[in-house]
Amino acid sequence: MKKAQLAIASAVLAVVILIALDAMGRIPGTSPGPPQAQRAPDFTLKDIYGHEFSLSDYRGKVVILDFFMIRCTPCKAQVAELKKVLSEYGGQVVIISISVDPSDTVEALRDYASQNGMTWTVAKDTANLADKYDIRAVPTLVIVDQDGYIQYRHVGLTSGDQLIEEVGELLGS
Repeated sequence: MKKAQLAIASAVLAVVILIALDAMGRIPGTSPGPPQAQRAPDFTLKDIYGHEFSLSDYRGKVVILDFFMIRCTPCKAQVAELKKVLSEYGGQVVIISISVDPSDTVEALRDYASQNGMTWTVAKDTANLADKYDIRAVPTLVIVDQDGYIQYRHVGLTSGDQLIEEVGELLGS
């Protein structure tokens, strides 16, 4: 009887661990692509300087989508963490910060990017990405692999060290 109970408890524990790993966005030993990973919805936006770009333009690179709002204090702190990733990986990673606040104007976003030293692409969500990417809180980071699949998702301020580790894994570093 005790062996059967132990076997059941072990199976339940294994399922709980897999559910927790899946909720964190990563199951060890799985490969990118379906069915574990979801293809990132493609989109086309104009950056704060009027240049049009699409997510698919960056296929072959790891892309970090940073969903934010100007009035969000943790979002400003997230910028410093993203700078660490850019410093570590340079041109191997693309960062795109997308404001999901309809009241953030392009002019205000230009000022914000300048004041915070954002040297990467900054844009306003004009393609309903908040819904397509299920953004419920900011900052939210979505890390897309070289093949266009979402591999990680973070809600709330995320450390540069964690992002560096995840990007490094996707780059095979």
